[in-house]
Amino acid sequence: MKKPPTRSSASAIVRVLFVFLLLLTGVRPVAAQQDIGDTEKRLDELKKLLVADENRLSRTRMRASASQQDLDRVVREIRVREELVTTYTKRQEEMLALQDTLRKSLTLVDDDLERLRKEYRSRASHAYKYGRKHELAMLMASESMTQMLARVRYLKRFSDERRKRLEHIQGAYSMLEEQRTKLLKSYDQTAELIEGAKREQEELARLRSERSDVIKDLRRQERNLEKSISTRADAVRELETRMREIVAAADAKKRSRSGGSASSTVNLTGPFEANKGKLPWPSLGVIREPYGSVVNPVHGTTTPNLGVLIATSPAAEVKSVFDGKIVSVDIMPDLGTYVVVEHGEYHTVYGNFSLLYVGNEEDIKAGQLLGRAGTDATPKGEGIFFAVFKNGQDIDPMPWLGQP
Repeated sequence: MKKPPTRSSASAIVRVLFVFLLLLTGVRPVAAQQDIGDTEKRLDELKKLLVADENRLSRTRMRASASQQDLDRVVREIRVREELVTTYTKRQEEMLALQDTLRKSLTLVDDDLERLRKEYRSRASHAYKYGRKHELAMLMASESMTQMLARVRYLKRFSDERRKRLEHIQGAYSMLEEQRTKLLKSYDQTAELIEGAKREQEELARLRSERSDVIKDLRRQERNLEKSISTRADAVRELETRMREIVAAADAKKRSRSGGSASSTVNLTGPFEANKGKLPWPSLGVIREPYGSVVNPVHGTTTPNLGVLIATSPAAEVKSVFDGKIVSVDIMPDLGTYVVVEHGEYHTVYGNFSLLYVGNEEDIKAGQLLGRAGTDATPKGEGIFFAVFKNGQDIDPMPWLGQP
Protein backbone atom coordinates (compact mmCIF):
# COMPACT_ATOMS: atom_id res chain seq x y z
CA MET A 1 0.00 0.00 0.00
CA LYS A 2 1.38 3.41 -0.95
CA LYS A 3 2.11 5.71 2.02
CA PRO A 4 0.60 9.19 1.97
CA PRO A 5 3.08 12.03 1.57
CA THR A 6 4.41 13.67 4.72
CA ARG A 7 3.64 17.28 5.59
CA SER A 8 7.07 18.44 4.36
CA SER A 9 6.84 16.51 1.12
CA ALA A 10 3.29 17.76 0.56
CA SER A 11 4.47 21.32 1.08
CA ALA A 12 7.30 20.74 -1.38
CA ILE A 13 4.86 19.36 -3.93
CA VAL A 14 2.58 22.38 -3.47
CA ARG A 15 5.55 24.75 -3.94
CA VAL A 16 6.71 22.93 -7.07
CA LEU A 17 3.20 22.93 -8.52
CA PHE A 18 2.80 26.60 -7.70
CA VAL A 19 6.08 27.49 -9.43
CA PHE A 20 5.14 25.30 -12.36
CA LEU A 21 1.77 27.07 -12.70
CA LEU A 22 3.50 30.42 -12.53
CA LEU A 23 5.89 29.43 -15.31
CA LEU A 24 3.07 27.90 -17.32
CA THR A 25 0.89 31.01 -17.16
CA GLY A 26 3.85 33.25 -17.88
CA VAL A 27 3.57 35.57 -14.85
CA ARG A 28 5.98 38.40 -15.30
CA PRO A 29 7.85 40.29 -12.57
CA VAL A 30 6.13 43.52 -13.63
CA ALA A 31 2.71 41.94 -13.15
CA ALA A 32 3.77 40.60 -9.75
CA GLN A 33 5.05 44.02 -8.72
CA GLN A 34 1.81 45.61 -9.89
CA ASP A 35 -0.19 43.05 -7.92
CA ILE A 36 1.97 43.73 -4.88
CA GLY A 37 1.51 47.48 -5.35
CA ASP A 38 -2.27 47.14 -5.62
CA THR A 39 -2.39 44.87 -2.59
CA GLU A 40 -0.17 47.21 -0.57
CA LYS A 41 -2.36 50.17 -1.53
CA ARG A 42 -5.49 48.32 -0.49
CA LEU A 43 -3.72 47.18 2.69
CA ASP A 44 -2.73 50.76 3.53
CA GLU A 45 -6.31 51.91 2.96
CA LEU A 46 -7.63 49.17 5.22
CA LYS A 47 -5.06 49.98 7.89
CA LYS A 48 -6.05 53.64 7.78
CA LEU A 49 -9.71 52.67 8.14
CA LEU A 50 -8.76 50.32 10.96
CA VAL A 51 -6.87 53.10 12.76
CA ALA A 52 -9.81 55.47 12.22
CA ASP A 53 -12.20 52.88 13.70
CA GLU A 54 -9.86 52.31 16.64
CA ASN A 55 -9.68 56.06 17.27
CA ARG A 56 -13.46 56.31 17.06
CA LEU A 57 -13.78 53.38 19.44
CA SER A 58 -11.38 55.05 21.87
CA ARG A 59 -13.35 58.30 21.74
CA THR A 60 -16.63 56.43 22.10
CA ARG A 61 -15.33 54.58 25.14
CA MET A 62 -14.16 57.86 26.65
CA ARG A 63 -17.58 59.39 26.04
CA ALA A 64 -19.26 56.30 27.49
CA SER A 65 -17.00 56.48 30.55
CA ALA A 66 -17.73 60.21 31.01
CA SER A 67 -21.47 59.58 30.58
CA GLN A 68 -21.32 56.72 33.08
CA GLN A 69 -19.60 58.99 35.60
CA ASP A 70 -22.26 61.63 34.97
CA LEU A 71 -24.97 59.01 35.44
CA ASP A 72 -23.37 57.85 38.70
CA ARG A 73 -23.33 61.48 39.89
CA VAL A 74 -27.02 61.90 39.00
CA VAL A 75 -27.88 58.66 40.84
CA ARG A 76 -26.00 59.90 43.91
CA GLU A 77 -27.87 63.22 43.78
CA ILE A 78 -31.17 61.36 43.48
CA ARG A 79 -30.30 59.40 46.61
CA VAL A 80 -29.45 62.64 48.40
CA ARG A 81 -32.83 64.11 47.41
CA GLU A 82 -34.57 60.95 48.59
CA GLU A 83 -32.83 61.26 51.94
CA LEU A 84 -33.81 64.93 52.11
CA VAL A 85 -37.46 64.13 51.39
CA THR A 86 -37.37 61.41 54.05
CA THR A 87 -35.78 63.81 56.56
CA TYR A 88 -38.23 66.62 55.78
CA THR A 89 -41.19 64.26 55.98
CA LYS A 90 -40.00 63.01 59.36
CA ARG A 91 -39.60 66.61 60.50
CA GLN A 92 -43.17 67.34 59.39
CA GLU A 93 -44.42 64.38 61.39
CA GLU A 94 -42.59 65.70 64.44
CA MET A 95 -44.13 69.13 63.85
CA LEU A 96 -47.60 67.59 63.63
CA ALA A 97 -46.99 65.81 66.94
CA LEU A 98 -45.78 69.10 68.47
CA GLN A 99 -48.85 70.87 67.08
CA ASP A 100 -51.05 68.29 68.84
CA THR A 101 -49.16 68.94 72.08
CA LEU A 102 -49.56 72.71 71.71
CA ARG A 103 -53.23 72.28 70.87
CA LYS A 104 -53.73 70.29 74.08
CA SER A 105 -51.80 72.88 76.08
CA LEU A 106 -53.91 75.66 74.57
CA THR A 107 -57.04 73.73 75.47
CA LEU A 108 -55.88 73.45 79.09
CA VAL A 109 -55.07 77.16 79.20
CA ASP A 110 -58.48 77.91 77.69
CA ASP A 111 -60.07 75.78 80.43
CA ASP A 112 -58.20 77.72 83.11
CA LEU A 113 -59.29 81.00 81.57
CA GLU A 114 -62.84 79.77 81.39
CA ARG A 115 -62.77 78.84 85.08
CA LEU A 116 -61.42 82.27 85.97
CA ARG A 117 -64.06 83.88 83.83
CA LYS A 118 -66.78 81.86 85.58
CA GLU A 119 -65.34 82.72 88.95
CA TYR A 120 -65.15 86.41 87.98
CA ARG A 121 -68.71 86.35 86.69
CA SER A 122 -69.85 84.69 89.91
CA ARG A 123 -68.12 87.29 92.07
CA ALA A 124 -69.32 90.10 89.83
CA SER A 125 -72.90 88.82 90.15
CA HIS A 126 -72.55 88.51 93.95
CA ALA A 127 -71.10 92.01 94.20
CA TYR A 128 -73.92 93.37 92.03
CA LYS A 129 -76.51 91.80 94.30
CA TYR A 130 -74.95 92.39 97.65
CA GLY A 131 -72.21 94.90 97.00
CA ARG A 132 -69.08 94.39 99.09
CA LYS A 133 -71.01 93.86 102.34
CA HIS A 134 -69.59 90.39 102.81
CA GLU A 135 -65.99 91.53 102.87
CA LEU A 136 -66.94 94.57 104.99
CA ALA A 137 -68.92 92.38 107.36
CA MET A 138 -65.95 90.04 107.66
CA LEU A 139 -63.74 92.97 108.53
CA MET A 140 -66.23 94.51 110.96
CA ALA A 141 -66.71 91.17 112.65
CA SER A 142 -63.06 91.13 113.62
CA GLU A 143 -62.57 90.84 117.37
CA SER A 144 -59.49 93.01 117.35
CA MET A 145 -57.55 95.45 115.24
CA THR A 146 -54.88 92.81 114.70
CA GLN A 147 -57.43 90.36 113.36
CA MET A 148 -58.88 93.05 111.09
CA LEU A 149 -55.44 93.84 109.63
CA ALA A 150 -54.81 90.15 109.10
CA ARG A 151 -58.11 89.81 107.23
CA VAL A 152 -57.30 92.87 105.10
CA ARG A 153 -53.93 91.30 104.15
CA TYR A 154 -55.66 88.01 103.35
CA LEU A 155 -58.19 89.67 101.06
CA LYS A 156 -55.42 91.65 99.31
CA ARG A 157 -53.24 88.56 98.88
CA PHE A 158 -56.19 86.58 97.52
CA SER A 159 -56.92 89.33 95.02
CA ASP A 160 -53.22 89.60 94.00
CA GLU A 161 -52.89 85.85 93.53
CA ARG A 162 -55.98 85.74 91.39
CA ARG A 163 -54.65 88.63 89.29
CA LYS A 164 -51.20 86.94 88.95
CA ARG A 165 -52.87 83.69 88.00
CA LEU A 166 -54.80 85.47 85.29
CA GLU A 167 -51.63 87.15 84.02
CA HIS A 168 -49.77 83.81 84.05
CA ILE A 169 -52.51 82.11 82.11
CA GLN A 170 -52.63 84.94 79.60
CA GLY A 171 -48.82 84.87 79.21
CA ALA A 172 -48.81 81.10 78.72
CA TYR A 173 -51.58 81.42 76.16
CA SER A 174 -49.65 84.09 74.25
CA MET A 175 -46.47 82.03 74.34
CA LEU A 176 -48.28 78.93 73.10
CA GLU A 177 -49.94 80.92 70.35
CA GLU A 178 -46.56 82.30 69.30
CA GLN A 179 -45.05 78.82 69.27
CA ARG A 180 -48.00 77.56 67.30
CA THR A 181 -47.57 80.35 64.73
CA LYS A 182 -43.83 79.63 64.34
CA LEU A 183 -44.56 75.93 64.08
CA LEU A 184 -47.11 76.48 61.33
CA LYS A 185 -44.66 78.69 59.45
CA SER A 186 -41.88 76.10 59.81
CA TYR A 187 -44.30 73.39 58.68
CA ASP A 188 -45.14 75.39 55.55
CA GLN A 189 -41.44 76.01 54.85
CA THR A 190 -40.71 72.30 55.24
CA ALA A 191 -43.55 71.50 52.87
CA GLU A 192 -41.97 73.86 50.31
CA LEU A 193 -38.61 72.16 50.79
CA ILE A 194 -40.22 68.77 50.21
CA GLU A 195 -41.89 70.01 47.04
CA GLY A 196 -38.59 71.47 45.83
CA ALA A 197 -36.72 68.23 46.57
CA LYS A 198 -39.41 66.25 44.75
CA ARG A 199 -39.15 68.55 41.72
CA GLU A 200 -35.37 68.07 41.75
CA GLN A 201 -35.96 64.32 42.01
CA GLU A 202 -38.14 64.41 38.92
CA GLU A 203 -35.57 66.47 36.99
CA LEU A 204 -32.76 64.14 38.08
CA ALA A 205 -34.84 61.12 37.13
CA ARG A 206 -35.28 62.66 33.67
CA LEU A 207 -31.50 63.24 33.44
CA ARG A 208 -30.87 59.67 34.58
CA SER A 209 -33.13 58.37 31.84
CA GLU A 210 -31.38 60.54 29.24
CA ARG A 211 -27.90 59.50 30.41
CA SER A 212 -28.95 55.84 30.41
CA ASP A 213 -30.18 56.18 26.82
CA VAL A 214 -26.91 57.91 25.82
CA ILE A 215 -24.85 55.14 27.43
CA LYS A 216 -26.93 52.46 25.71
CA ASP A 217 -26.38 54.19 22.37
CA LEU A 218 -22.63 54.52 23.03
CA ARG A 219 -22.39 50.87 24.04
CA ARG A 220 -24.17 49.94 20.83
CA GLN A 221 -21.68 52.07 18.90
CA GLU A 222 -18.84 50.33 20.77
CA ARG A 223 -20.15 46.91 19.77
CA ASN A 224 -20.55 48.01 16.14
CA LEU A 225 -17.05 49.52 16.08
CA GLU A 226 -15.54 46.44 17.71
CA LYS A 227 -17.27 44.31 15.08
CA SER A 228 -16.03 46.64 12.33
CA ILE A 229 -12.50 46.57 13.75
CA SER A 230 -12.56 42.78 13.93
CA THR A 231 -13.79 42.57 10.34
CA ARG A 232 -11.17 45.04 9.09
CA ALA A 233 -8.43 43.29 11.08
CA ASP A 234 -9.40 40.00 9.44
CA ALA A 235 -9.30 41.72 6.06
CA VAL A 236 -5.86 43.19 6.86
CA ARG A 237 -4.56 39.76 7.84
CA GLU A 238 -5.98 38.26 4.66
CA LEU A 239 -4.35 40.98 2.54
CA GLU A 240 -1.05 40.56 4.37
CA THR A 241 -1.22 36.83 3.74
CA ARG A 242 -2.09 37.50 0.10
CA MET A 243 0.84 39.93 -0.23
CA ARG A 244 3.23 37.41 1.33
CA GLU A 245 1.96 34.77 -1.08
CA ILE A 246 2.52 37.10 -4.04
CA VAL A 247 6.01 38.00 -2.81
CA ALA A 248 6.79 34.36 -2.13
CA ALA A 249 5.62 33.43 -5.62
CA ALA A 250 7.80 36.11 -7.20
CA ASP A 251 10.77 35.05 -5.08
CA ALA A 252 10.17 31.39 -5.92
CA LYS A 253 10.18 32.19 -9.61
CA LYS A 254 13.31 34.30 -9.19
CA ARG A 255 15.10 31.55 -7.31
CA SER A 256 13.95 28.90 -9.78
CA ARG A 257 15.43 30.93 -12.63
CA SER A 258 18.69 31.66 -10.79
CA GLY A 259 18.94 28.16 -9.39
CA GLY A 260 19.45 29.54 -5.89
CA SER A 261 22.84 30.99 -6.80
CA ALA A 262 24.47 33.82 -4.94
CA SER A 263 23.98 37.42 -5.89
CA SER A 264 26.44 38.71 -8.46
CA THR A 265 27.22 41.67 -6.25
CA VAL A 266 28.68 39.46 -3.50
CA ASN A 267 32.42 38.90 -3.96
CA LEU A 268 33.90 37.17 -0.92
CA THR A 269 36.98 34.96 -0.78
CA GLY A 270 38.61 32.82 1.87
CA PRO A 271 37.13 31.68 5.19
CA PHE A 272 34.54 33.55 7.21
CA GLU A 273 37.10 35.19 9.52
CA ALA A 274 39.07 36.58 6.57
CA ASN A 275 36.07 38.62 5.45
CA LYS A 276 35.63 40.65 8.61
CA GLY A 277 34.36 44.12 7.67
CA LYS A 278 33.40 42.93 4.17
CA LEU A 279 30.22 40.92 4.80
CA PRO A 280 27.12 42.28 3.08
CA TRP A 281 24.22 43.41 5.22
CA PRO A 282 21.52 40.73 5.48
CA SER A 283 18.92 43.36 4.54
CA LEU A 284 18.86 47.04 3.69
CA GLY A 285 17.97 49.20 6.67
CA VAL A 286 19.24 50.99 9.78
CA ILE A 287 20.13 49.71 13.24
CA ARG A 288 17.18 50.06 15.58
CA GLU A 289 18.56 48.02 18.50
CA PRO A 290 22.37 47.87 18.85
CA TYR A 291 24.45 45.02 20.18
CA GLY A 292 25.08 44.87 23.94
CA SER A 293 23.03 46.02 26.90
CA VAL A 294 19.68 47.58 26.05
CA VAL A 295 17.78 49.75 28.58
CA ASN A 296 14.00 49.49 28.54
CA PRO A 297 12.70 53.07 28.13
CA VAL A 298 9.53 52.31 30.13
CA HIS A 299 10.69 50.10 33.00
CA GLY A 300 14.37 51.10 33.09
CA THR A 301 15.52 47.48 33.14
CA THR A 302 18.69 46.41 31.32
CA THR A 303 18.78 43.28 29.14
CA PRO A 304 21.58 41.90 26.96
CA ASN A 305 21.09 42.07 23.19
CA LEU A 306 23.03 39.23 21.53
CA GLY A 307 22.87 40.84 18.09
CA VAL A 308 21.43 43.81 16.27
CA LEU A 309 17.92 44.55 15.07
CA ILE A 310 17.94 46.10 11.60
CA ALA A 311 14.85 48.17 10.84
CA THR A 312 13.72 47.45 7.28
CA SER A 313 10.72 47.98 5.09
CA PRO A 314 7.94 45.44 5.67
CA ALA A 315 8.80 41.98 4.31
CA ALA A 316 12.13 43.18 2.89
CA GLU A 317 14.49 40.59 1.33
CA VAL A 318 16.87 38.86 3.75
CA LYS A 319 20.00 37.31 2.26
CA SER A 320 22.83 35.19 3.59
CA VAL A 321 26.00 37.14 4.43
CA PHE A 322 28.33 34.18 3.70
CA ASP A 323 28.47 30.62 2.42
CA GLY A 324 27.40 28.07 4.99
CA LYS A 325 25.03 25.34 6.07
CA ILE A 326 21.76 25.77 7.92
CA VAL A 327 21.99 23.84 11.19
CA SER A 328 18.80 25.02 12.90
CA VAL A 329 15.40 26.41 11.97
CA ASP A 330 13.01 27.11 14.84
CA ILE A 331 10.64 29.59 16.47
CA MET A 332 11.07 31.61 19.67
CA PRO A 333 8.33 33.80 21.22
CA ASP A 334 10.46 36.97 21.30
CA LEU A 335 12.37 36.30 18.07
CA GLY A 336 9.83 34.59 15.85
CA THR A 337 11.16 32.31 13.13
CA TYR A 338 14.97 32.16 13.17
CA VAL A 339 17.73 30.41 11.23
CA VAL A 340 21.24 29.43 12.39
CA VAL A 341 23.90 29.13 9.67
CA GLU A 342 27.22 27.43 10.33
CA HIS A 343 30.51 28.82 8.93
CA GLY A 344 33.12 26.60 10.60
CA GLU A 345 33.78 27.89 14.10
CA TYR A 346 31.48 30.85 13.40
CA HIS A 347 27.69 30.94 13.25
CA THR A 348 25.30 33.63 12.03
CA VAL A 349 21.74 33.93 13.29
CA TYR A 350 18.83 35.54 11.43
CA GLY A 351 15.50 36.07 13.20
CA ASN A 352 12.05 37.69 12.96
CA PHE A 353 11.21 36.29 9.51
CA SER A 354 7.75 36.86 8.08
CA LEU A 355 8.51 34.32 5.33
CA LEU A 356 11.25 31.69 5.14
CA TYR A 357 12.42 30.11 1.89
CA VAL A 358 15.14 27.75 3.17
CA GLY A 359 15.14 24.67 5.36
CA ASN A 360 17.29 22.83 7.87
CA GLU A 361 20.50 21.09 6.64
CA GLU A 362 20.42 23.16 3.47
CA ASP A 363 23.67 24.49 1.98
CA ILE A 364 23.47 28.16 1.09
CA LYS A 365 25.62 30.71 -0.68
CA ALA A 366 26.53 34.29 0.19
CA GLY A 367 23.81 36.61 -1.10
CA GLN A 368 21.24 33.81 -1.33
CA LEU A 369 17.68 34.85 -0.48
CA LEU A 370 16.72 33.30 2.86
CA GLY A 371 13.30 34.85 3.29
CA ARG A 372 11.48 38.05 4.14
CA ALA A 373 11.99 40.41 7.07
CA GLY A 374 9.35 40.98 9.68
CA THR A 375 6.16 43.02 9.49
CA ASP A 376 3.98 44.54 12.17
CA ALA A 377 2.63 41.01 12.70
CA THR A 378 6.02 39.57 13.81
CA PRO A 379 7.47 39.79 17.36
CA LYS A 380 10.02 42.52 16.59
CA GLY A 381 7.98 44.40 14.01
CA GLU A 382 9.37 45.53 10.67
CA GLY A 383 12.98 44.39 10.67
CA ILE A 384 15.43 41.47 10.85
CA PHE A 385 17.53 40.30 13.78
CA PHE A 386 21.17 39.44 12.99
CA ALA A 387 23.84 38.00 15.27
CA VAL A 388 27.36 36.48 15.00
CA PHE A 389 28.74 33.78 17.33
CA LYS A 390 32.25 32.40 17.63
CA ASN A 391 32.55 29.04 19.36
CA GLY A 392 29.16 29.59 20.96
CA GLN A 393 29.98 33.07 22.28
CA ASP A 394 28.11 36.10 20.92
CA ILE A 395 30.23 38.90 19.44
CA ASP A 396 29.42 42.35 18.08
CA PRO A 397 28.27 41.81 14.47
CA MET A 398 28.81 45.41 13.36
CA PRO A 399 32.61 45.14 12.78
CA TRP A 400 31.92 42.20 10.45
CA LEU A 401 29.54 44.07 8.16
CA GLY A 402 30.71 46.24 5.32
CA GLN A 403 29.04 49.35 3.99
CA PRO A 404 25.25 48.90 3.62
